[in-house]
Order: sequence, then C-alpha cells, then structure tokens
Amino acid sequence: MSWSDAARVAWHGIWGHKLRTLLTMLGVVIGVAAVIVLVAIGNGASSAVTSRIETLGTNLLFVSPAAGTSFTTAEVPYIRQNVSLAERVVPVLDSGGKLTAGTTTVAAPVVGTTPAYADLGSLHLAGGRFLSSVDAQFGRHVVVLGASVSANLFGHSDPVGQSVALLGQQFRIVGVLNPVGQGPGTSQDNEVFIPLSTAQALLGTNGLSLVMVQAASASQAALVDGWLTNLYTNLYGSPSAVNVQSEDQVLAALSATRQTFTDLLAGTAAVSLLVGGIGIMNIMLVSVTERTREIGIRRAVGGVPEDVVLQFLLESMGVSLTGGLLGIGVGVALLRLAPLILHSPAVFSPTSVVLAFVFSTVVGLGFGLYPALRASRLNPIEALRYTG
Repeated sequence: MSWSDAARVAWHGIWGHKLRTLLTMLGVVIGVAAVIVLVAIGNGASSAVTSRIETLGTNLLFVSPAAGTSFTTAEVPYIRQNVSLAERVVPVLDSGGKLTAGTTTVAAPVVGTTPAYADLGSLHLAGGRFLSSVDAQFGRHVVVLGASVSANLFGHSDPVGQSVALLGQQFRIVGVLNPVGQGPGTSQDNEVFIPLSTAQALLGTNGLSLVMVQAASASQAALVDGWLTNLYTNLYGSPSAVNVQSEDQVLAALSATRQTFTDLLAGTAAVSLLVGGIGIMNIMLVSVTERTREIGIRRAVGGVPEDVVLQFLLESMGVSLTGGLLGIGVGVALLRLAPLILHSPAVFSPTSVVLAFVFSTVVGLGFGLYPALRASRLNPIEALRYTG
C-alpha cells in the first residue's frame, strides 16, 4: 500500500466518526493550549520581576536582620557614618493592615518609610505627592496608595484628599502611584506607604524590617556590599547575623523561583497532553475492535502487517496533529484574554509552541503505536470470522 492510499484510508477512518474524533482531539487541544498559555503567564511574571528590579538599578542593596538580630532606626545613621559610599540609606518597616473606605475594605501590606524611598527611582505618582519630611517629622496620618489598592477602594475616581481607616486610625490620602508591576517580594501596586514615624508609633516599636542602601554606581555597589558585610560581622561577631543582598542576587533568586514556577505550570499542562494521548490510544483500540473484519479482508487480499500499522498510525497522527494545530490557535487566542482576566502580563514564547506541537506529535505516535501493532498482528482468518 502506498502512502497516499494509506492516508486516504486513514482519512476515511477519521471522517467516518466525526464526533468521536472531535472528542478525542479535544484532550490534545486543551493540552497544547494550556502549555502555551501557562508558559506565557510564567514568562510574563518573570519578565515583570526582571523589569521591576532593573527599574531600581543595579546599585541598590537590601540589608535585613537574620533571626535573633534586631534592627532599629539607629541603623540608618550607623550605616551612613561607617559606609561612605552609601549615597542613600532608606529604612523600611513592613506590616499588614486593612484599609476601609465607606463600605469597602481591602487588605494590603503597609510600608512605613521615609521620603527618600521615592528617590530610589522605583515610584512614580499618578496623582498627588509622596511622603514629605514634614509628614515624617510630625508623624502625620497620611498615606500613599498603590495603584491596585486605589482601584479596589475608589474605582476610577481620584482618591487624593479623601480619608481611609488604617491601623485603627483615619489617614488622609496624599498620593496615588502609577502601576509598577512586580517588585522584590510583593507587588507595590498592592502596597500602601505611610511615614515611618507614624508606623512605629501605631505599632509600638522602633524596629525596622530592612534598610535599603543605594550606592552611587553599580561598580561601587560591590564595595558597599563588602563594607556592610564586614561592618555587621564585626558588630555581631558573625557574618550570618545580617543578610546583605544586591539587586543582582535578588533578581537571580526571584528568576530561579519564577523559572521553577514556569516549569511547574508547563509540566502540569503537559499532563493534560498525556491524558489526551491516553484518549487517543483508547479510541484507536476501540477502532481496531470495530474494524476487525475490515482488517481481515485487507490481509486476505494481500495486505501486509506493515500496511495495517501505517494506516492506524496515520489515523492517530492525524488526530494528534490536527489537535495540536487547533490547540496552538486556541492558545494564542487565549493569550489576548489572559492579561485582562489575571491582570498580569503574558509573554508569548515561540519555543513553547514548538515544544507543545512536537509533544503532541510524539503523543500521537507513541499512543497510536500499540493499537497499530495490535491491529497488524490479528490473524486474518479469525478476523474474517469476527462478527462483533
């Protein structure tokens, strides 16, 4: 049997059971589309992390206490006095809280900091202003909202000048941030910023969560890193008492985490492809049983086992390849909807398309091989006697 004859017979076998073929193909379609979409979502998250950290520059260091070590506001003048290359030293006190405006309540990370935080280049205002030195000096109850917090509480209206309840007190909104995407840790779109002095007074502490230290340039950041490590090693007698991380280290750690997340998503989607492959094998086995007499007749008129293998392999490959192509189309179409639904970027990856299509091809070949071999091994005489 020639390839063209085998293809024609396979086509009639597929087209003769349209609904069954469509349902079998559906598993492959879903699997391929899921691989494309989930990898794009993972890549989008990684891209947002990279972009967010690179916006801050490569000259920023994050100094945080390890377990058993406490940080207070005294760390700021201490670092300034002992690290001459530190251009900016910004204290941060992180906590959680709920903001209430009218009948709407939103939970958000609360960041207590100083006006210098905005000078790190990470924040851009959509309206109003950031925290001022007067706010910090007098411990004013003022707050700057992240873009998502503002949208959740006030929708599209301008909240500047309005009040929200936070940490059991009334705060006046003085500014709203532009969307900035994912930062180190949580997204700053979901954060709110209040004066450090206000946060410490309301929380009853003079402690800090971390100190951000900015060097004059990327080349000096490594020197500042070494100075900070030596400074706190001498102070506490241990290099592990304080964690000093550069943006490159934070980026590498987050990128590794995101890559693992992306791989996990892709693996999860690949499972649905395997399920689709099992569906193909199941239907092909059913098809072999239904067409036993047909196989017997083909063998009786001179057909060889290889012809039967070729026919059934072409049928399974036709189902999987068609499902793969449809899955690519569905996946690409869903990429347009994913950012709107998830409010997160989705970065299209041509590699994921190729891999998904190759995987669907391998699935069709692998799961169609056993039914094809089983069909080719049928005894022609017994096949002719088969009555179903």
